[in-house]
Amino acid sequence: MSYKVTSLTNKIWNIQSLKTEYASSKELVLTLAENRCIKNLDNFLNTTVKNTMPDPFVFIDMEKAVDCVANAIKSGRKIVIFGDYDVDGVASTAICINFLNYVRADCSYEIPDRSKDGYGINIENLSKHKDSLIIAVDCGSSAINELLYAKNFGIDIIVIDHHKMSSIPSALAIINPYRPDEKDDYKYLCAAGLVFMCIVGINRSLKESGFYFNKKEPCLVDYLDLVALATVCDVVNLIGLNRAFVSVGLKVIQQRKNLGIDALMSLYRGSTITAETISFFLGPKLNAAGRMSSADISVKLLTTKNPIEAKNIAKQLDDFNKKRQIIEHEITEKIIANVDDNAAFICSYHSDWHAGIIGIVAGRLKEKFGKPAIVISCDKNGKCKASCRSVDDLDISELVDEGIRRGIISSGGGHSMAAGFTIEVDKIDELMEFLKAEIKLPNRSQELWADCLLNLQMLSVDFIEAISVLEPFGMGNRYPKFVITNVRISSAKIVGENHIATVLSDDFGNSLRAISFKVANTVLGKTILNTIDPVYALGTLSISHWKGKKYISFLLEDISDCRFGA
Repeated sequence: MSYKVTSLTNKIWNIQSLKTEYASSKELVLTLAENRCIKNLDNFLNTTVKNTMPDPFVFIDMEKAVDCVANAIKSGRKIVIFGDYDVDGVASTAICINFLNYVRADCSYEIPDRSKDGYGINIENLSKHKDSLIIAVDCGSSAINELLYAKNFGIDIIVIDHHKMSSIPSALAIINPYRPDEKDDYKYLCAAGLVFMCIVGINRSLKESGFYFNKKEPCLVDYLDLVALATVCDVVNLIGLNRAFVSVGLKVIQQRKNLGIDALMSLYRGSTITAETISFFLGPKLNAAGRMSSADISVKLLTTKNPIEAKNIAKQLDDFNKKRQIIEHEITEKIIANVDDNAAFICSYHSDWHAGIIGIVAGRLKEKFGKPAIVISCDKNGKCKASCRSVDDLDISELVDEGIRRGIISSGGGHSMAAGFTIEVDKIDELMEFLKAEIKLPNRSQELWADCLLNLQMLSVDFIEAISVLEPFGMGNRYPKFVITNVRISSAKIVGENHIATVLSDDFGNSLRAISFKVANTVLGKTILNTIDPVYALGTLSISHWKGKKYISFLLEDISDCRFGA
């Protein structure tokens, strides 16, 4: 049974367990597993690709797709990959290209320009490849008109996608766990996971036909670094097969087999590679190309066999990401200054908003205010693009679909938590009225989730490292958060860009370094700087390395007085 308490900053803490004594780290791991509804810990810890991945042909149309691609490879027919500009689309494209290059297929790829082409399959690009076999990855499920165009001109298209679909458009094969006639078993997979399974099927078909006679088969496990990148960055649930993909993929990343990933990792100062490394270091840099320029650059990075080219592209992506951060901060601050605290949602539009940045800005706003956020960029011709981020109890993709049905939104789609759409500028007032009528979320304090209570006396490097058996952490397997009990805040000071560094200490001489990012001008920051009484501190524990030594650090998210617990 969880316990809720209001913090000193008026947030609600939802603590899953009030247990305060743990005889061993194993006992703590069991509590964390119980909080995540993990019923069989041994099975969870021993999840592997081999014992989790089904036969690829479990998916409808997989056999059609495999036969068609295998025949194209053997006959020398040109294969063109149509991808998307986010990490999942880029990684899916790279997996296909790397495999096709290995088997010496005639292949190329097309990635849409976010600002010029928009999302998904583009008819202009389709018309350039009428005699080729086209494989659309991470897009295509909602491309009704584009696929109809392809059918009318005899263009063969295979769609491998994971976006929601209400009907089945016409194509040679459509592999999507969200097909209305598909089972529910693998809806948590991202596009790259589905692409990998398709590659497994193609490889098997080639092997059975004798294609690899006197040739070495590709090691498909080596492609799981790209699957892990996409799975983490697309924020799909890290359960079942996804957990296995990421677990193995992290090991492949550590081996630096992909020259592009190796070049990016050379910019990384950390010593261990986790799902967080992907989420906060690799992902933003790979995404920056599609936001600031063209995602084609990221595909080149992940498919190059030239270490010098890889190093140059990695530096370029790092520069793009730094520029993205500056623009993102400027837009976010401007929107925050005009947020209506009493509204059930945030919706901001402006011709100055950078179309490549609005998605990440919407995410920042959602996290800060705990409510749905929509950010819209309009061009001089009155054409607008919107990015949406939602909260747990509002499926934003359903809202977008309803807006399309009512003729307010031109086109769009996505997932329950993230979506995008296009709209005419003269429809925005109608959109605002529509949103006001449809989004009726109660005003509520932001809720912070925590696993359990700990005291400083219990903490040690070994104790915290033991938690890593539950990795990788992410959507569906939350990163552990703890409430550190009965501590005083000392040595609090503002550092860097509005961060606050402090030391938490107890009455027994134990202490813990802590930091809170970008809070100096917030209620939390002022509370940290001015609190002298003992507090409870909520946040995440991690192991940091400095000059060959390990020490525990704490990312402090909120504080409460000592009205509960032991």
